[in-house]
Amino acid sequence: METHRIQPVSVLSTCPVLIVEDTKANQELLKALCKKIQISCEVADNGSIALEMADKHSYPLYIVDLMMPVMNGQTFIQKLREKQPDAIILVQTALDTSNSIIPVMKMGVFDYIVKPIDPEIFAGTIFKALDYYYLKKFQKEEALKAGERVRSQIDWLSYKESRRISEEDNPDTKSVYNLKTSLSQGAGFGSLVTLVDMMTATAEKDGDFYKIDSEIYEMIRENNAYCRLQMEGLHFASDTMDHDISLEGHQASEMIAELPIYLSKVESYLPEKKLKITYPVLNDNCLLEYNPEKIAIVTEELLVNAYKYAVPGSTINIFTRISEGYFWLSFKNDINEKPYGGVPEKYEKLVTEPFFRIQPPDESASRFERIGFGLGLAVADYILKKHNGIFIIHDVNDLTEGKKRLCVLSEILLPVKQML
Repeated sequence: METHRIQPVSVLSTCPVLIVEDTKANQELLKALCKKIQISCEVADNGSIALEMADKHSYPLYIVDLMMPVMNGQTFIQKLREKQPDAIILVQTALDTSNSIIPVMKMGVFDYIVKPIDPEIFAGTIFKALDYYYLKKFQKEEALKAGERVRSQIDWLSYKESRRISEEDNPDTKSVYNLKTSLSQGAGFGSLVTLVDMMTATAEKDGDFYKIDSEIYEMIRENNAYCRLQMEGLHFASDTMDHDISLEGHQASEMIAELPIYLSKVESYLPEKKLKITYPVLNDNCLLEYNPEKIAIVTEELLVNAYKYAVPGSTINIFTRISEGYFWLSFKNDINEKPYGGVPEKYEKLVTEPFFRIQPPDESASRFERIGFGLGLAVADYILKKHNGIFIIHDVNDLTEGKKRLCVLSEILLPVKQML
């Protein structure tokens, strides 16, 4: 089992987990294990006491023994669900047979811990559950802002369609400027021109041949290969945007089930930056109209974008919700403010313009990036419009772990046809 990272003490200093356990020896063991991994905790001797404590405080995580006097673990879970439907619960049990565990898991338990407790497995399970808690908390906070985001995006789309903006901001003029910038920066055509100039300046004529520096030759060869990839990506983007997109009826659950397949190519490269990915748990299903092949292109591009700018060693979270009449599929990644930063508000709409880049290109994904030239998000935006949907990308400050973390949230919105 993968060992999860040790969280700093400050993360849960004001947000303890609740241990619901009647045996004093087990209480002390669990308290010691929590202390070892720097997680604060409180203890309830049985389910009845735990319910009283839960009335006064909403805990991020409940670790519940199934066999207790006064009120057993199953009864406690049922009553807790009535008070806190989204509570995250771990059960501890000496039995791990399917007959004993499946009925409990059907009650909405996140995971279980088998006695005798293995400290490493305990730590991994706890951190996995807490990661899930913080992600759900973040989702709720973002859901409250959903309406404002949707209205802002619709207003922007209407604005672009209804008004010819000033010559200085003319989209055609901007696209040419952005293309020039894209070609001039980083590896590719800009470097190739420079390398050819260097070769011309340093080459020595030797009869019918020229002698060139081997290092320059190797760089030219590498940049030529990169240029070929860019041209293939440009052709792919053009082909995608030239053809009509046929929409088909699918359940949201189908999309989520296929998501690991859509992202498999990019996911195989995540270990190079020590990145992890969490896939969504679908709580509410609905009927959508979408083209699976095109949605696969969009989701792959969003993971590529997250890969480029995510903090090494962090987690890329993917989650869903239904709000404002749309099904939201969101990609969230932590970022460093330097050197690239995120997507400031003034650039939120511009990043979907063809060839637009906020910063010099990040070429870390050049081997597997399908669409280059800063066109990836423009293609994603185009595909979403053909689905009568919306694409939104913006900075968020994630405060759910007790400290400020700068993140980028890339979101796909598809109209809900029918709730299921």
